[in-house]
Amino acid sequence: MNQADKLEFHYYFNDTSHNIDALVRNKCETEVLAILLEAANILDISIEVNSEVFREGGFREFWKLLGEHGSQITILLAIVTIVLSRVPVTDPEIELLEREIKKLTIEEKKLNIQKLKLELKEKSVAQIDHEVIGKAARYVDKNLKVVKRRSNLYTHLSSYHKVEGVGINAISPDFEPFSDERKIERESFRKFILSSNKLNADIDDTANIEIVSPVLKEGRYKWKGIYDEKIITFDMLDAQFKEDVLLEKVSFKHGSFINCVLRINRELDEVGEIKVTGYAVSTVIEVSDGIQVSKTKQGNQYLHATKLARSQGDLFA
Repeated sequence: MNQADKLEFHYYFNDTSHNIDALVRNKCETEVLAILLEAANILDISIEVNSEVFREGGFREFWKLLGEHGSQITILLAIVTIVLSRVPVTDPEIELLEREIKKLTIEEKKLNIQKLKLELKEKSVAQIDHEVIGKAARYVDKNLKVVKRRSNLYTHLSSYHKVEGVGINAISPDFEPFSDERKIERESFRKFILSSNKLNADIDDTANIEIVSPVLKEGRYKWKGIYDEKIITFDMLDAQFKEDVLLEKVSFKHGSFINCVLRINRELDEVGEIKVTGYAVSTVIEVSDGIQVSKTKQGNQYLHATKLARSQGDLFA
């Protein structure tokens, strides 16, 4: 079986021209290369990427990969070709995406990515199990950085109406296609684009926050405290606790802290990194002035409801 050393990205136009807007081209190249490098990082494959002279026929980009093992480069190109072109089977909602990621975390253990890395180093392309390649592609496919970068790519393409489709393929050293080109028509671009960057909130129901600056009057003011060794500002959503503070049933001094249920709001940035966008305390479990610890009524109710829910889950399990 021949080996591939180049990735081809073929722009199909709705006219007979062979030119492309330089800014659009640059933006698309940035996203494709980011996906290629992230996939190589995931699979622990060391590569360098060079641009090759483009050829006509719409507009064709070529990136040549340099590395120690030709088989690794070929498999990497096969995986990236799948990742860039396989239309998601679900609507690109972050909530659904996170569910898929959790499933694939389990699948990843079955796949044993370390075994794949070993195979890539020791075996030829012909010896690699194509089912393993498919599973590896699904794993790379659900990496948040890859998902976001791919979304960026198809967003750029969608805004450039001259492009009616793109083709992706792995190419041999003599510019022969390694396999059939995978073409994505314009009407499918939207299926790759995330509808939101927001992720489900992380919930820490054993959060310990040292109070630095409580809010002692009515209004939508943020509290300040120390959580996980860093200063945060947060919304206090526990209405009963806020009332107790206003009525001076709860007081604070140096060293006061609360144990609580903390909601950590998150979203993806433009390169697929997870960033925290805010904090909110939904329930205060207990409060301490540094000496005495007092449980709250709402905290007891939360703990009871949580224990009940978990026992029911164990029963059905």
